[in-house]
Amino acid sequence: MLAIQIAKNLGLTVLATTRNARKERALLDNGATHVLIDEGQLTEKVRAILPDGVDKVLELVGTSTLNDSLSCLKPGGTGCMSGMLSEIWTIPDFAPMEFIPATVRLTVYDSGQISSPTAVFQEFIRAVEAGQVKLGVSQVFRLDQIVEAHHFMEQNQGAGKLVVLT
Repeated sequence: MLAIQIAKNLGLTVLATTRNARKERALLDNGATHVLIDEGQLTEKVRAILPDGVDKVLELVGTSTLNDSLSCLKPGGTGCMSGMLSEIWTIPDFAPMEFIPATVRLTVYDSGQISSPTAVFQEFIRAVEAGQVKLGVSQVFRLDQIVEAHHFMEQNQGAGKLVVLT
């Protein structure tokens, strides 16, 4: 959700994907230009909007959807895997020359390996303070509701952060 807002604030066309059609409105309200319900044929849906493909892909689900994401890129495009929501950490029989399309780049972002300069973080804080970036909260739980909070998360019901108060 945050990546959508940052990209939109930079003037980019944002295609968001979800497997849950109930999240479409939340993604649009958050700034997505288009929301694609991923029921298969993701590449075809992307290319119906942008026939040449997209310039950049932020992959948050992980290895289970990475191949689809890479196939949506235009030649010279870059895919960045930054999430592992699927909890599937490997690609069976991975053959990079077959898996990664020609002329497409794949990289990863792990906040434990790279840090942003203080000025970049401060600019983000300013954007939040100015209301240009909204940190969405799906639901607030008390600490004694931690089981309910975890169930809510596992059911993929939220469209923002979960907050647990102590």
